[in-house]
Amino acid sequence: MCGIVGMASTRGHDPGELERTIRRMGFMQYHRGPDGWGEWLSSTAALGHNRLAILDLEHGRQPMASDDGAATVVFNGEIYNFRALWRELESKGHRFRTDHSDTEVIVNGYREWGVGVFERLEGMFAIGLWDAIERCLVLARDGVGIKPLFMAHAGETLAFASELKALIASGWVEPRIAEESLLDYFMFRGARGSATLVRGITKVPAGTWIRFDTTDGNVTSRRFWTPSTEPGAGIAKPADGAVSAVVESAVSSHLVADVPVGVFLSGGVDSSLISALASREQQIDAFAIGTHSPLDESRYAREVADHLGISLHVRWVQGNDFRDRFEDWSYFNDDPVSDPSALALMLLSEHARSHGMKVMLAGEGADELFGGYPTYQIVTAFNRLAKLGRVGANVARRGPRRGGLRMLDDYAAQLPGVRFFGSSHVLTSEDRRSLLSDVPGADIDEWERQAFCEIDDRRPARRAMVFDQMTRLPDDLLARTDRATMAYSLEARVPYLDRNVVEVANRLADSECVSLAPPRTKMLLKRLAAANVPSSAVYRKKRGFNLPVEGWLVDDFREIVEGFLETRRIAALNYGYLASVYDAHVAGTHRGALLWAWLVLEQWHRVWMDGHPPTLEPPVIVDRPSYDLLRGSLAARV
Repeated sequence: MCGIVGMASTRGHDPGELERTIRRMGFMQYHRGPDGWGEWLSSTAALGHNRLAILDLEHGRQPMASDDGAATVVFNGEIYNFRALWRELESKGHRFRTDHSDTEVIVNGYREWGVGVFERLEGMFAIGLWDAIERCLVLARDGVGIKPLFMAHAGETLAFASELKALIASGWVEPRIAEESLLDYFMFRGARGSATLVRGITKVPAGTWIRFDTTDGNVTSRRFWTPSTEPGAGIAKPADGAVSAVVESAVSSHLVADVPVGVFLSGGVDSSLISALASREQQIDAFAIGTHSPLDESRYAREVADHLGISLHVRWVQGNDFRDRFEDWSYFNDDPVSDPSALALMLLSEHARSHGMKVMLAGEGADELFGGYPTYQIVTAFNRLAKLGRVGANVARRGPRRGGLRMLDDYAAQLPGVRFFGSSHVLTSEDRRSLLSDVPGADIDEWERQAFCEIDDRRPARRAMVFDQMTRLPDDLLARTDRATMAYSLEARVPYLDRNVVEVANRLADSECVSLAPPRTKMLLKRLAAANVPSSAVYRKKRGFNLPVEGWLVDDFREIVEGFLETRRIAALNYGYLASVYDAHVAGTHRGALLWAWLVLEQWHRVWMDGHPPTLEPPVIVDRPSYDLLRGSLAARV
């Protein structure tokens, strides 16, 4: 796990200027790799690497060249099948100079298979590679989008980085808000697909490689992997055995490291099963959030930890913790995602790092693979109602509405058609038409047609899960986890998103995951978890990683809310509507998700859209000479 930066150009750059720029970019993401800095520069290309040493601590430094020197790579992530690829490449005559670095598999694999190497890699990765023979820069990102990779194509230059702030610091991008991404941000908790909230900066889409040819400036791209939406054969029923085998294998492969490994344990299904499987193979420490509130789940984490005989470390948080660290989070959350649990995860990551951790296992992806959200039941129910025509539409429109199920209005209004609105579903129909200023209703209608997934399928829940795998995971949850953990130089690994687990899960029937009568979610995975941890921790109401943000918005954040409403920095927002939403929230109509998304956006705008990019002293400094080298580049800021 590291931070990568780089660029390539169709014209030459002044060597001194290029060196200063690459180092300035590297300094902005020093927290991603405090164990050292590496750089490689030529007249038309440059690569930089912030190293967080996890594997082959002695020999795994980057940038790293192939055995023939024709390809040079910087890489962020872990390749879990690197040993098998290593043996295959050796049999084809490639020489390896490291002891067991997965990075060397990438460059030698590229020399053997070209861009075909990326579909052979099982793991999480963001890659920047310079091909000296073809004179091209190649970028690639893992299939699910676990690791981030941003890019900016400015004139004759294409630059890339692990964090958006590094591209702002390069001087090649003038930071301006991309107002066209605001609806996506509010509805889905983050800009979707290749978009960001900064004009001129995009994301390399998950499962995609991009090639920039410096001889003619052409940019080509191809998606090399995507989650399957088709049911497959080959899974015996019940499917427990097949799923158990791939999950156990994934957890085992994700434990490979030359540094300590821990686990984030909420006490729910996903993290409890990972903890049980990991603790069979080695001693691990677990870390949990506590809140002294009705939403607190640390008691379940304690129950699971005691059952498994593992140490549990709880980080207690309160509203003032969120308020006091709000600006710090905006620094790391540079292409904002609005999940409230992100800031808590950053605090928990600080806690884990202070206990000597460097790698943490996390449960992201289980809900989107195995049917953990009630939204999958909702879309299944409305898919059935749609088949009843007018009768179904009338039943839906007369159905009850309550609390967090305001989303049912969206589903009822579209019958007899059915679209999936995503599992975050922050905005109601009224919000979508009132939140932004000067957006015609016809434009909102067109955005809705493009944004939401059509459902007419014999596996409606699976179709919705795949939509979340391609939207909510890379653009919200995985971005949140990466930024929160890397703020404290922690590598987060997500075993459920191992490619083999994803491929098996996406072949499951809906009946293995969700049920309407009786109402149940994540049924298969719960059976596996209940065989390993107390059933009381498995068969309980799902809370996720919830926090009492609703109350904190009224008490701890009132002054911040009032200040934002008064100063009104973002022209595209309808502040009168936001004020009415906050008043309703204070009166008891809970709108915490929308209000938190707005606060995150406002604070982000102040940190990143006003003036020069700020700098924050990295929480962890290991290699002081590399830190001083990179910091010195700030004196030459463009």
